[in-house]
Amino acid sequence: MPAAAPAAPCGEGADLVAHCTLALGPDSAGAVLHGLIDRARTRLDAAVYEAGPGYATHLAAASRRGVPTRVLLDAHAGANTTAAEILAANRVDCRVLGGHPGVEAHWKLLLTGEAVAVGTGNLLHRDAPDPGQPGTREWWVVARDAPRLHAEALRAVDAAWREARRPPEAWRRPAALLPPAIPPVGVPSPRVEPVDLDITEARLHLATGGTTVAALLHERLAGVGERAFATVPYTHTHVAAVRALLDLLDAARGRGADVRLLLGTPPAAEDAAALLATPLQTRVRVMDPEHCTTGHAKGLVADGAAVVGSANWSGTGLGGNRESALLLDDGRAADWFAAAFEHDWAVARPLGSPPKA
Repeated sequence: MPAAAPAAPCGEGADLVAHCTLALGPDSAGAVLHGLIDRARTRLDAAVYEAGPGYATHLAAASRRGVPTRVLLDAHAGANTTAAEILAANRVDCRVLGGHPGVEAHWKLLLTGEAVAVGTGNLLHRDAPDPGQPGTREWWVVARDAPRLHAEALRAVDAAWREARRPPEAWRRPAALLPPAIPPVGVPSPRVEPVDLDITEARLHLATGGTTVAALLHERLAGVGERAFATVPYTHTHVAAVRALLDLLDAARGRGADVRLLLGTPPAAEDAAALLATPLQTRVRVMDPEHCTTGHAKGLVADGAAVVGSANWSGTGLGGNRESALLLDDGRAADWFAAAFEHDWAVARPLGSPPKA
């Protein structure tokens, strides 16, 4: 069992109020993130698994405005090679981290001098497009006026930055890469506008690192009494940390809680078979891009709290990866994300069923 996640501090500064914006992708997350980058004035740090040329251009524009800008990417190629080229051409400091099996820089963190953004998607047009365009389902939170949270996020990024290195020379040489198989995406309807909430900073907790995120999820699911709504792209059911979370969902179901698991894409055959063999089988659905979009969110609503993060339910996501997750111990935030979950659930298909016509 993972160690319990530390509680949010309640000492000095616990009464500070953070101004939080909750947003969904593809509905509004792109506009929120573009606005955050474009309004940055004193600093800008992006620590993400992947960035595309559009967002790299926005980050470069901030640097040209005189904003000290750092971009920390995972050391895999793909879109990151183009982003790194754009950043280098604009003299933006860019480094890479990870790139080893089981150890990826998979987090999705964006910091300005005033705000911290924690989300589930990368800085790609597909994950955070302009409103009205197709994209993956994502969950995002931007917290302003939260100095403790900001300091914790900055310490995590600074520590990773010191370990990171410059992009490899191989990225400068074009290579013929087969594009990965990408599930289709859609435009969910109706479009959900972002919401602004004032939340006491003591009710916000940042977790960084796969094992720490796993501990946070474990701790929140262990105490569920009324509802547990989890959404992830997939579940690797053979992984011990994932089985532990599924067992907690089943235990909550046994206590009478409303338990549901929404997968963003059809699971692999072995994972589908494992889920269908559990008492949770009727409480699992799969998002259908024909009626909504592909799900890339990694979120949890547990009673009156919500968790928004980057970690997949996999061995690396809940293990050695650089990951990030934000706990919002606030009933209004939980209700907002629960409503978003309910809408996706309503148009999803039961596990094991063919796509809807």
